[in-house]
Amino acid sequence: LLQQKKLVAGYYASVTYVDAMVGKVLEALDKTGQRDDTIVIFTSDHGYHLGEHDMWSKVSVHEESAKVPLIICVPGKKPAVCHSLAELIDLYPTVSNLCGLKIPGNIQGKDISGMLDDPSVKVRDAALSSGKGRLLRTEKWALLDYGKKGELYDMEKDPKQYDNLFGDSNYAETLADLREKLKA
Repeated sequence: LLQQKKLVAGYYASVTYVDAMVGKVLEALDKTGQRDDTIVIFTSDHGYHLGEHDMWSKVSVHEESAKVPLIICVPGKKPAVCHSLAELIDLYPTVSNLCGLKIPGNIQGKDISGMLDDPSVKVRDAALSSGKGRLLRTEKWALLDYGKKGELYDMEKDPKQYDNLFGDSNYAETLADLREKLKA
């Protein structure tokens, strides 16, 4: 228990430190007059378990490991909270578009810059993540696929992912549809 408290305290200390450093970057941009010419993006490559599901660190494709912060500050754009699913591969075409560059046609990412003008824009109907298994996440469902085994969660009714519906015959059709989307 003491070690767990230390891990949680260390995590919160690192988050607080990162927050302070982001503030310093923004302050430096203001002081040097570059804020109006600079796009600032803050994200992470993974989330972090702090004991949820008896897990620690980035060890799964559950929501805590797969979900990451994504903050995009663009000169002239008003702050807003967007709820569309997005993937980190969407950053390349988004930054390309924001900088007036041509977006190559052969990339998998999607330009999410439309959300910066209208936070209700939905860019993706599903997002994919991989690690120890694969995650197909829609607004309503989370399918954690481990090959022959897996987990299925109704994210509207069970956002903390406690009630695994994977083996429940009432959700067989939903599971088959999600597996087909994951396969595609």
